[in-house]
Amino acid sequence: MHKTLILAFACAAAWPAAALAQSGGKIIIAENFAPKAGFALETDDANVLSKAGCLEPLTRIDFDGKLQPSLAESWTQAGPDTWDFKLRKGVTFQDGKPLTAAAAAASLNAVLKVPTPARAFSPRVIKSVEAVGEDIIRVTTPSPSVLTPLRLAAANAGILSPAAYKDGKIDPVGTCTGPFVITRVNGQQSLSLKRNDGYWGGKVALAEAEIKFIPDANVRATQLRTGEADVAGAVPASTLATLKRTSGIKVVTLATPRTTTLLVNVKKPPFDNEKVRQALQLALDLEGIAASVYEGSVQPAVGPFAPHEPWVQKAAKPASYDVKKAQALLAEAGIKPGSLDIEIMAYSEKIEFKDLAAILQDQFKAAGVSARIRLAEYKALEPDMIAGRYDVALISRSHLVDVADPAGYLQSDYGCGGGFNLSQHCDKDFDAKLATATAETDAGKRYAVYADLAQHLQSKAVNVFVIHEAGNDGYKTKVRNYRIHPLYQYTLTKDLSVD
Repeated sequence: MHKTLILAFACAAAWPAAALAQSGGKIIIAENFAPKAGFALETDDANVLSKAGCLEPLTRIDFDGKLQPSLAESWTQAGPDTWDFKLRKGVTFQDGKPLTAAAAAASLNAVLKVPTPARAFSPRVIKSVEAVGEDIIRVTTPSPSVLTPLRLAAANAGILSPAAYKDGKIDPVGTCTGPFVITRVNGQQSLSLKRNDGYWGGKVALAEAEIKFIPDANVRATQLRTGEADVAGAVPASTLATLKRTSGIKVVTLATPRTTTLLVNVKKPPFDNEKVRQALQLALDLEGIAASVYEGSVQPAVGPFAPHEPWVQKAAKPASYDVKKAQALLAEAGIKPGSLDIEIMAYSEKIEFKDLAAILQDQFKAAGVSARIRLAEYKALEPDMIAGRYDVALISRSHLVDVADPAGYLQSDYGCGGGFNLSQHCDKDFDAKLATATAETDAGKRYAVYADLAQHLQSKAVNVFVIHEAGNDGYKTKVRNYRIHPLYQYTLTKDLSVD
């Protein structure tokens, strides 16, 4: 584990208000996740740096979900397992050093060589990275994969200057390439930033920015209403009506590739019995949950993927709600009414989970299943979840978080030996089908495989998929050009501005 890195860098003297406004102004953003691992790029801290407009990868996923050039201007598949990325000309790190193939390769190799690499960019999926001349990065994979350009778009594959790597620690201050330069890191409380006047992508509209890390979603919404923040990310559904009625505030909602799931430990009896898992699935009123807990702002889940996505079967629909059939399946599995007692784990950072767990508890009771709730911070629950010491657990999970293609999620969460396979699922046929998809260049054929695998997970009730989430952000009307990124990878952009 990395110890939290606390840096205190003196900011430049504050600009007079009039000068600041004339120069582009300042914005205050309330975010949920703070840096917790010393800005190690193999951790979620990479996303913190990416959202802050500091860290940039070779490729990127734009706000419409499409793969685009970033620090690399182009790429070609040099062989079945080899990709060449040509660096953009004229890019400099914020410390003034030029972006070269050697510097980019060193940054990527630093991520590959850590003890616990990121799922998106690890030796399991990346065999080697090397500089070829001054401006070519050659990436080789263990087996043919069409996903390599997408993997290079992950925040974990962001590029830092050689000066960022000191004494086994990461220093992102002045070592990124993005539109904003970090001027102060206040532990897990906030980041202060200023515009990068030498940004390769053109003029940056804002002069300054501050990101405040506020885990409590209700507090983020309150700070937006009181004017303490100009933007509040991931506000809870319960605050949407109030925010929409508040003068000077806009709310933007975006369907995200994220599903709230009730994980089921399929290796632990009686959950190793498919009928028991299907009974839990049938016991839940997904339509009612979407309408009540989330006030109609989300859709009941049809599986791991949402109905609007291209890798979903057209006939996919939410699991049926049938208490009597659930009771019958439990009886067929040899479980007497009232004899099954389970624990529902839920983490407190996801504010809706407290109410959701209570509803699951009540609906399971109607089917003859007793349930206890264990509510705690995620860090307190994760060790038991990873070790398989649990019955069922609520989790909010994006299926495009590691790589902007479902293959990464399907392998890590459901593949034999997957890096985040909390449900303990292992099916060799499942893995074999997935392997064929990752080598398939025809996107339509690849998506059809994903749809079949998703149907397998739904029909076998490997996990119980509850709702497809929506991203809800609020911002002041004076803020211009604000959009929710579909992967929540970018917030501070060169075009974001304030009146």
